[in-house]
Amino acid sequence: MTTHHSTTPTSALRATLPPEAVLLAPATSSAIPMRTPAETWGLGVIAVRTTTAAGAPVRLVGDAPAPDPAHTDTADLLAGVWLSAPPPADVHTGDVVVRLHVPADDDPARSDVEVLAAMKDEWRTVNRWESVDARWPHEIAMSVLVHMRYLADAALSDAQWAMLNGPIAAAMPDWFSHGLGLAGEPAVASAPRRAPDGLAELLNAGLVEAGEQVLFDGHTATIGTGGVLHHGPSEFAVSTVNALATHLSGCTVNGWHLWRRARDNRLLADLRTELATR
Repeated sequence: MTTHHSTTPTSALRATLPPEAVLLAPATSSAIPMRTPAETWGLGVIAVRTTTAAGAPVRLVGDAPAPDPAHTDTADLLAGVWLSAPPPADVHTGDVVVRLHVPADDDPARSDVEVLAAMKDEWRTVNRWESVDARWPHEIAMSVLVHMRYLADAALSDAQWAMLNGPIAAAMPDWFSHGLGLAGEPAVASAPRRAPDGLAELLNAGLVEAGEQVLFDGHTATIGTGGVLHHGPSEFAVSTVNALATHLSGCTVNGWHLWRRARDNRLLADLRTELATR
């Protein structure tokens, strides 16, 4: 898993962030929030990119020790949007949220920082730091990146397996697909299939349609049956909202806040919010 990209046009990506995005890195210490605003649940992470100094998320024997985020900038980019309430985890699978809590000593210059991820239909705490100062974005950057990339990769794997076990297997001779252990679409049509992310729910609700296009930073993708995205000429090449946006941007991102429905320029994140209010 790549954590940083030396050729990433970070400034160009920042220009594509929604206007309500909160920039935590790069930022001055005075601009870093130490408490979650009133009537706000947490900060949904849109983009994270670590610095070269941060190194790899996994260190082997003999590797240099991890840098101390208290003195070394590990986040080249960290941005998010405030959420007023916990959104339904089932349609927000893959999202990562940061919550700020009052520390035990009630020090206004410090915060307990909690990182949660939407997985398996619930919000789970995946990491927590106690009494951190305004350097907290650099404390959490690597953990946020790892969980966002892991969940994006898992969703992509689900989408690719569904394509392999469905349309691709159906196009193969029976003797070949069965030899590979693939059922093919007719054989599995009645079996429940895990959707890679919430895009399938938007399809089922009629908020998007199979075959329509979504746009991000000059790129176009087509929504496919089952809640996948097609990008490129191959009908069998599939991706997902977060995985494709991450691939195209060269930065770990939440694509729901970047992809827009072509016909009206609405963010997929807004459509997902509309779905939750129905």
